[in-house]
Amino acid sequence: MERLKQLTEKLNRLTHEGASKESLLEVGFDIIRELMVVEMHTPTENHVQEIKSVEPEIQEGLGQSLNDRFNATVPDLSERLQQLRQGSLRSAMGINDRYIFLDTLFKGDAHSFDTMMQLLDEAKTFNEAESIASQYIRTVQDNVEQAAVVEKFYDLLRSRFSSI
Repeated sequence: MERLKQLTEKLNRLTHEGASKESLLEVGFDIIRELMVVEMHTPTENHVQEIKSVEPEIQEGLGQSLNDRFNATVPDLSERLQQLRQGSLRSAMGINDRYIFLDTLFKGDAHSFDTMMQLLDEAKTFNEAESIASQYIRTVQDNVEQAAVVEKFYDLLRSRFSSI
């Protein structure tokens, strides 16, 4: 149980520090693994006795259920993750998206791509970021596929600045 308490504190600390989604998910999985280990080592008789002792309080209205207590004070983890601002546009995109953007929008020119990403990470507003992106992204789109990639990039850009 001590390990579970440590993991919960770590998750709260990382959430408040604005850690990456991957870090938060890894700690979440550690918590789940620890819960599975704790449940495997706990005799089933204790669970039945605990339920019997808690259930009358809820039925009589003397106490709140665990769900009521947690919902009243702690926001859902998914809500907390959505509120976190992406620290970097590069971290918000997957490796496949990076490859597609680099190949389609920059014709494989990694230097230009990296320069643009750095400038976009320093941008304060969406309008500023959009201006930077339009300077680097080739506006001539030869086909529908390139237009779709450009739109996907701007959607990612909008989502990064929508949480600011």
